[in-house]
Amino acid sequence: MDILHITDSLNPAGLGGYEAYLHYLSAELKQGGHRSLVATQAQKRDSPESISFPNYDVIFLPGNLLEARKWELFSMPESERESVVEKLFRPDDLEENVKQLVGQLRLLIQEVKPDIIHAHSTYVVFNKVLEILKNEPFLNEIPIILTIHGVPKPLILPSGKKTTDYAELIASCPFDKILGVSDFVCEELKKNLPQERSNLVERLYLGINLDVFRPYPEIVKEWDVIFMGRLEPMKSVDLFPEMVSILSKEFPDLKVVMTGEGSLRKQIIVEFEEKDVRKYVDYLGVVETSKVPELINKSRVFIYPSRREPFGLSIVEAMACGVPIVTTNVYGPKEIVTHGHDGMAISPDNVLELAETIKTLLLDEALRKRLSKNARKMVENRFDIKTHALSLVAMYKDSKARQKEKVSGA
Repeated sequence: MDILHITDSLNPAGLGGYEAYLHYLSAELKQGGHRSLVATQAQKRDSPESISFPNYDVIFLPGNLLEARKWELFSMPESERESVVEKLFRPDDLEENVKQLVGQLRLLIQEVKPDIIHAHSTYVVFNKVLEILKNEPFLNEIPIILTIHGVPKPLILPSGKKTTDYAELIASCPFDKILGVSDFVCEELKKNLPQERSNLVERLYLGINLDVFRPYPEIVKEWDVIFMGRLEPMKSVDLFPEMVSILSKEFPDLKVVMTGEGSLRKQIIVEFEEKDVRKYVDYLGVVETSKVPELINKSRVFIYPSRREPFGLSIVEAMACGVPIVTTNVYGPKEIVTHGHDGMAISPDNVLELAETIKTLLLDEALRKRLSKNARKMVENRFDIKTHALSLVAMYKDSKARQKEKVSGA
């Protein structure tokens, strides 16, 4: 099958769960003889038309370069953003962008002739584009599936309208099936979507490549604690300076490593320095996807104490590597981790409990080994991308057959 994956945005830094998911999913689909193509908006004013990867290509559709201008804004310090907003954006930007993308995506679909269109968290842009195109005959027999990877977030559109991504999805929802990456996400979708759309919602957990994310038994541990993710309030990274301060009193040779980018990066580094704990922390910035399993394996404890997490792909990756994890006991993570059996799940927003749990793990090697063994086994049973891809392909084929039957009966 030829699958056209569509997403409103891919982070230029390569961050984010669904970027990694699409990377590994495309490889697994290729193993089954299926072809993947990813279409998104141009990230820069001079983005190439496409980039080829070993298992998929990414096509950058320029539209009116609204996405490129968005990333220009995000690259600026927050204190400077307000002064340039009116120069970068116009009130009718979104409408003009959608109008241009309709023509660009139409040409791409007619050229590629995909069997399936699989959208990923298209809340504001491509859901509107697809809604317009769905009325055209060339899309009659192509099912359009949506996977939602996140939960409702506030947005301000170029017009100044204050909304949420889910509200924009409800306004333009041209999908034949809607997949949520966790029960939590499915519940949020069903609460927000109208009845006729909420009936289309189905849970499908994501999967990871167990040949890539695996234990490295002989590797030398370099760090006591690792965090890999976006440096945003939702991930509780603002707790880390105090966490390191507490742990450093117990472990004078403490070594913590952090990767990722986000709005709190500068603030956190400053707070590490103010608390005189910067020497305990290695900040590596954005790292290549291929280096992630090794970095995880070089660490004793993986932390992901999110306040509100839709799923937690990074948690699953760490568990597959056999590295004990500390996460929170709410939302997506509570669907993954069984506290004390295959990981440690603590209360959100509690820095003392976070530090104490890390301390317990660092001092108890037997506990770390037990959690490690159980975590790997759990991931093998529940989150293998091979099983996930088989379920997805079966869903594609079923959707294709239903769409063909629907068109024939029309």
